[in-house]
Amino acid sequence: MTAVDPAARLGRGVQIGPFVTIEADVEVGDGSRLLPGTVLLAGSRVGSGCTLGPYAVVGAEPMDTGFHGEPSLAVLEDGVTLRDFATVHRATGEGRETRVGRGTLVMSYAHVSHNATVGEQCVITTAVQLGGHVQVGHHAVLGSGALVHQFARVGAYAMFGAGSGTNQDVLPFSMARGNPARHYRLNAVGLKRNGFTGERYRDLERALRFLRRRDHAALAELAVTNADARELLEFVASSRRGVLRFVTAG
Repeated sequence: MTAVDPAARLGRGVQIGPFVTIEADVEVGDGSRLLPGTVLLAGSRVGSGCTLGPYAVVGAEPMDTGFHGEPSLAVLEDGVTLRDFATVHRATGEGRETRVGRGTLVMSYAHVSHNATVGEQCVITTAVQLGGHVQVGHHAVLGSGALVHQFARVGAYAMFGAGSGTNQDVLPFSMARGNPARHYRLNAVGLKRNGFTGERYRDLERALRFLRRRDHAALAELAVTNADARELLEFVASSRRGVLRFVTAG
């Protein structure tokens, strides 16, 4: 049977399938669809136009020994799709959040751990596992079964290949794969699908070549006038776990 706590806050036109469970301290935006068996636990915040399930779970307690029952959130922005048996846990730390960005697709059996942040328009493919505090940039794609270690990052517009594993950061705009993973080249297909063509694409090729050769001075010079190069430079400078190596240095 379906069980909806009367204290839950549901928007207009929310569709609730059979065997859905919604606890108190849950918000669901207008027009969202909760397919059979979906569970929204306390601290879940679901935007408008989302589709969850069947049997998706949002807001479960973090699998973290540092969690002590404090109130926290699991946030799905507008237009998120969470497929069969996918899970998004709420955060460790009072008032903190796990967040999945607008328009992102999280496929079957994927898991987004506590305090993780997934950007907008990402594709998190079947059985991907994101550790605690992972950050995934806008428009990134993670292939089936990919594993991302806690506190690691996957940059915007990156492609992280199926079955790959990393405990370090994946550069924005790049393609990386393997276990342990390595950078190969630009995410050519993904970038062109998102309008990176002509001079902008060629400048990114130069920027990635500078990084591969560890020519940080040349990258810094390009970054003065090029926003994409500047994003790469700032991403490397802010890395806590280090950045994946390249397959070749040439």
